[in-house]
Amino acid sequence: MSLKNKLARMKGHMQLEEMPSVKETNDKQVDTDWSNFKGKPLFLHDQHTIFREMEYPLDYRLGKHSFRELKEVVKQWNDDDTNHPLSANGLNEEQLIFFDTETTGLGGGTGNTIFLLGYCHLAGDVVKVKQFFLPGPADEAAFYFHFLQDVSDLSNLVTYNGKAFDWPQVRTRHTLVRDKVPLLPKFGHFDLLHAARRLWKDTLPSCRLSIVEKEILEIERVDDTPGSLAPLLYFDFLKEKNPEVISGVLKHNEVDVLSLIILYINLSKKILNASSNSTTMKETFEIARWYENLKQLNKACKLYEQVAMSDSRYRDAARLSLGLLLKKDKRIDDAVNYFQMLSTKESGSSIKACIELAKIHEHQFKDIEKAFYYSELAYERQKRMARLLKEKKVLSDIKVRIERLEKKIDRT
Repeated sequence: MSLKNKLARMKGHMQLEEMPSVKETNDKQVDTDWSNFKGKPLFLHDQHTIFREMEYPLDYRLGKHSFRELKEVVKQWNDDDTNHPLSANGLNEEQLIFFDTETTGLGGGTGNTIFLLGYCHLAGDVVKVKQFFLPGPADEAAFYFHFLQDVSDLSNLVTYNGKAFDWPQVRTRHTLVRDKVPLLPKFGHFDLLHAARRLWKDTLPSCRLSIVEKEILEIERVDDTPGSLAPLLYFDFLKEKNPEVISGVLKHNEVDVLSLIILYINLSKKILNASSNSTTMKETFEIARWYENLKQLNKACKLYEQVAMSDSRYRDAARLSLGLLLKKDKRIDDAVNYFQMLSTKESGSSIKACIELAKIHEHQFKDIEKAFYYSELAYERQKRMARLLKEKKVLSDIKVRIERLEKKIDRT
């Protein structure tokens, strides 16, 4: 195989055929082209990246919140002893980097190129938004060199699906230029997607950032360029070298990173003030479940109790969860109280509560007849539900319990 053919094959494997080669341009022309878009070139030897920086006052309001509220919630986290995945305890607000990328595709691996690194952070009395743009595939060393130099003093990423996508992509691309650029810093990482899913996955049609912005944060984007168009517009830019082509993508990313500040504020306020009127009963219930998962049972119990005493649709689920937690904590009489609240209802929670009452009366109270009573009650309700839902396993399990209790009764 000729050298020419070998090079052609290698080019195919590297998936670079879709990226047009960079046309030569002088420094002055680059500077002139980008000046109307607040962009300027930063050079590394014969490569360059485009850098943009914008500032917003702290009182600027985006949707429900102003940026100044970030200072308030970080102070609250520092005054709180909660060990929570979103806690900023031990940090100040200027150490948080709200970060997002734009890429040529949604897949992983070296075939997917990041062409825009955007982030914002508080600096004194302003929020600074900074973007590093990749003007061509031959400029990645300059692209990452200047980005990594700029974030060297910052310590904690805040992203939306960044743990699974954005930062792994940065690591992948970094390996290709690591001999020419600084080492990747070791960041702490708050991924807000996981928090959004915990609180809103059952109430929103999707937990995509654009939907969370609109439905939860009340952020209305005007004349926005959809993120799905970003790869196509980038490839158009590579052909035309006209910043106007990519300007909508730059603005989209700018709002993305700013909205992450607002989302972090919103989530923090809900978690830190879960008993307030600004948090719905559904959100309070999900935060309680989150605390339970984190083994912070006192906080979980307190929030479950709030929902259990409400008239919301999540009341029964909260009573069941609270009863189970109290039982686990050996507070049997309190657990029985919540299970009995459910035992008179026709619901899935009622069936589970009756099964728990049967267990408690059999094993803790040694009252076999009451255990038998609650087992039969659970069985009859499950039988009615099974006919509707075609569920047979739970019914079979309850039947086994009844038969075992019948034998115990016969022996007494």
